[in-house]
Amino acid sequence: MATRTFGNGVEEKKGPTFCTFLSPGISNEILKFPQNFQKHILNELSELALLKIKDSSHCSWNIRVHQTGSCIYLKEGWREFLEDHSIGDGEFLIVRYDGRMQFSIQIFDKNHVERVNFPDTETHDKNQTFANNSELNGGEEDYQHYRARENAKQFTSKFPTVAITIGNSSYYAVFPTEWCRKYLPANRYKFLLRNAEDLEGRTWEVNGVPTNDRVMLSAGWAAFLQGNQVKKGDVCWLELESKSKMVAHIIRK
Repeated sequence: MATRTFGNGVEEKKGPTFCTFLSPGISNEILKFPQNFQKHILNELSELALLKIKDSSHCSWNIRVHQTGSCIYLKEGWREFLEDHSIGDGEFLIVRYDGRMQFSIQIFDKNHVERVNFPDTETHDKNQTFANNSELNGGEEDYQHYRARENAKQFTSKFPTVAITIGNSSYYAVFPTEWCRKYLPANRYKFLLRNAEDLEGRTWEVNGVPTNDRVMLSAGWAAFLQGNQVKKGDVCWLELESKSKMVAHIIRK
């Protein structure tokens, strides 16, 4: 299945848009931004883009942004976005840029009718947020990944929590926008992180880097995963015990 992209930077009232058709026979691993559309995002380009379904309360998705020469495209997380919304061949998307590397997506079926009803893919308690930082590849690995996420949903806490699914890259993790706004102090993104199961009480200093409205954990995050043998497909439930302390509960796939 492929993505064939048409775009001429057509302006809408709420932001520039382009249309992309899904066709069989070509890879759906990436979403390329049309050349004439790129002018709208060049000045705000960042490592991550935030996608959400237009006028929907569903979870937002963090997708990795790549630039190769004059080509700008989305990769890690894009295929998972398509699969979780059951977007297939013959359907097409209208992608609208809302600014600050945030995009709204409209999905139209093979009859050119907009899809507005989507299954609930995540269930959260009021203080819980699930962040998707992974890319699925199919088969048994996907099943194990899914089971870890389902087990993670059973976790409850009196503290604000966010669940990070470990993907192909262990060097960063992203906190969703709304969770950051609600729970994190402004301009302070340094935490002492410990594994709840570590009897020695070891801690790792983890730094957060603000990217637009999100916070990306970078320095110290990979060391924490390595030190606790966290693997791809595992889920880390992070409890924000205080403004500078977090506890990780690791659900292994």
